[in-house]
Amino acid sequence: MAGKHGIRKEATKQLVRKMLYRAAYAPTLGEYNVVLQELRAYKPKFAQWVHDNEPEQWAKAKFRKERWRRLNSNVIESWNNWMCRLQMMPVSWLVSGHLEKLGKKFGKHKDDIDKWVNGVGEHIEQKIADTYKKMGCVVVVECYNMMLGEYSVILTNSRKLVVKLGSCTCACRKWQMTDLPCNHALVVITKANL
Repeated sequence: MAGKHGIRKEATKQLVRKMLYRAAYAPTLGEYNVVLQELRAYKPKFAQWVHDNEPEQWAKAKFRKERWRRLNSNVIESWNNWMCRLQMMPVSWLVSGHLEKLGKKFGKHKDDIDKWVNGVGEHIEQKIADTYKKMGCVVVVECYNMMLGEYSVILTNSRKLVVKLGSCTCACRKWQMTDLPCNHALVVITKANL
């Protein structure tokens, strides 16, 4: 009996963890509110805790400004790892060693970039290929303004989004968050033969 209880408890933890993750990474307020409603239905006290603990500080949908670039709180630790052998040397040697390391790093990056086929690396190409696989959710694409590159996209669930190619934005906000076109934008780009 204790085994089944332990399994249920672990499953509950995982479900709540997934809901919290979905709330934290929801790109729009609408999606955030849907997750919060699910939490309220499942665990009302936990939903209240989420609401009371300043989601504007940790939930993407609640950020007042763009905060989805790369964030790193351990800058000093990164610096220490980078400079571990040079730290105890005189300042002139430290600077010289740092410049040498940077030169080698930039040279390696340039060599890697020279190998790119389509102007982006393999990792980005794979992400775009994966996004192409999700294009089936778009039913209709209508052009609003050809000059500005504004299009209306209707999804299989009847949701309507606006894609603006000129400003590289989509109402789902995923294009703005990742700097890679979302599946809605890829459909528009494909339909417009761009």
